[in-house]
Order: sequence, then C-alpha cells, then structure tokens
Amino acid sequence: MMINFKEPFYSYDKLISDAKLLSIQYANLIQYVTIGTSHDNRDIVLLKLGFGKKYITFCSGVHGRESINPIVMMRILEYYADIYTHQKEKKELFKKQLINTIVDLESEYEQVIYGSCIYELLNTFTILMIPLLNPDGYMIALKGYDVIQDKTLKKKCLGMKIPNWEWKFNARGIDINRNFPSRLWKANHSEDYAASENETKALIAVFHKYNSKGFIDFHSRGKAIYYYRSMMSNNYNERQLEIAKYIQAITNYELFTPEEEVDNNDTGGNTVHYYSEYFNQPALTIETVEDDATFPLRNHLRLSTFMELKDVIFEFGSLVI
Repeated sequence: MMINFKEPFYSYDKLISDAKLLSIQYANLIQYVTIGTSHDNRDIVLLKLGFGKKYITFCSGVHGRESINPIVMMRILEYYADIYTHQKEKKELFKKQLINTIVDLESEYEQVIYGSCIYELLNTFTILMIPLLNPDGYMIALKGYDVIQDKTLKKKCLGMKIPNWEWKFNARGIDINRNFPSRLWKANHSEDYAASENETKALIAVFHKYNSKGFIDFHSRGKAIYYYRSMMSNNYNERQLEIAKYIQAITNYELFTPEEEVDNNDTGGNTVHYYSEYFNQPALTIETVEDDATFPLRNHLRLSTFMELKDVIFEFGSLVI
C-alpha cells in the first residue's frame, strides 16, 4: 500500500503528495480537487472516490492536534480503491479454485463477497473525502509554530500560549468546529461570527455543491459516537440512533447520551450541527482513539484505528442509501 503507517512523520506535504499519487494510480476512480485555501495558504483537498450519482461525505483533521485520522482516511481510500480495482481478478481466481475441493475456500469466499459489496458501493455512491480540513493547525501540532509563514498569524498563535502539540485551532486561533452557523452557535467575543474561516467556508461549499446523503466527521478522543441533535425532530434523532447503533456494533465505540451533545460552557456550531439543520440528513461525529490517549497522538494508533474504521464508510453508505 502507498499509504505507509510506519512513516514516522506524516506531514501536510506528504499527504498532498500521496493524494496526487492516488489520483494518478487510480485515475479512473479517484479525483483530486482543491476546495479552498487555509489562512496560511495551504490547499484544502477533496478526494472523490467512485462512480455513483449519489454522494456521502466524510471529513477529518478539523482539529489540528487530532493527527491520526487524516492518514487513516487516506489509507481507507486506498484500501477501497484497491479492492474495487482487483475485484474482477479475485472473482475469476475464486471460480478456478472451486474446482479444487481440497482447498478450504471459506476465507476466499468471504473476501470475494466483501469485495463485491465495496464494488457495488462505489458504483452507487461517490465518496467525498476531505482528509485534512485544517492543514495549518495540523502542521502546528506536528512541528510547532515556525511552520506558519504569515508573521501576523504566527504572532497571534504564539500569543495564545498553548503547547503546539495541544493546538486544536486554525492559524487564526479559531476552533473550526465551533464556527459553523447553527441554532446552537454562540459568539465567543464581539468580533466572532459564524463561517468566518476559510476552512469552514470550504466544507460548507462542498455540502451545498454535492447535496450528499449523509456525513461523518472523524475526531479524537474517546472511542465514541455523537448522534443526538437537540435542534432536530424526534424522527431525525430516531434515525440517527439507529445508524449510530449499527456503527457501534462495528467499532465497539460508546454512544454519547443526548445530554452530552454539547459540553458544559461550550457552544454549538459543529460541522454536524450545520449539516443536520441545513440538509436534514444523517450526520455523526465519531471520536477515535482512547480517551486517555495523550497529545501528540502516537503513531501506533494508526493501524488499530484503521481496523476499527475501515468498514464504517461502507456500512454508512448501506444505511443512508
């Protein structure tokens, strides 16, 4: 696989390079699209995987310090693309193996069936994946404040006096996941307004351009699923709970209760709040890695997180179709 979990430092530049290479290697299947630019002039990238006329949207890297999910999302895309590309070959091989009754074909059969499901998914849906919405914050968390080229932005970030590995904001010191217009959104200060940030605008534009059937935003930490929306109808939340329970069965993650939708002394304005209210379609926040994991998140969490999430995108598609 091109996406290497053993790579010690998965930088923004490496992610962009890998995204471009995937779009070349799977040129008929993956499309590379720039959807915006961060405040420190880094491209925000969308990868479109599949041929379906319906869309499902996924995002990670909203908070800078949550560094595991972007590389995991890239690996999942490659994993699906590889399965799709080689599915016909595996089916033909399986047919030949059926002649030999001595061979135990149970595992091979399961792989063929699984591959067929992925094949159908990518013919039904186009997956819209934004693996890294907040490239500036991601690089601050990984490498420190010197990665910020704009001197004014760098000075503002330094002035917040936060260890770089704890940095969750963008280069303007704004929490993107509290910047989306919604009924729970509240201003933190007099100059604060919703959808002020380039990153916010980029994701909103994707939402409105593609009008997808569902959305998942991957965060860290807690191994848990947020599904409840206090501003939405009972029918909406019943469907949310049904989907969340199904994904819980796949991941063994906890379901957060309705009372935990928004933390004490916090505001709304999350990606999922906006999506729920404007499109009335399923929208979940999935928190990966253990709650007691410390920042910076350790690289060994990449593989375990991949194994927990690799079927989520596929199953989510089957639930929102």
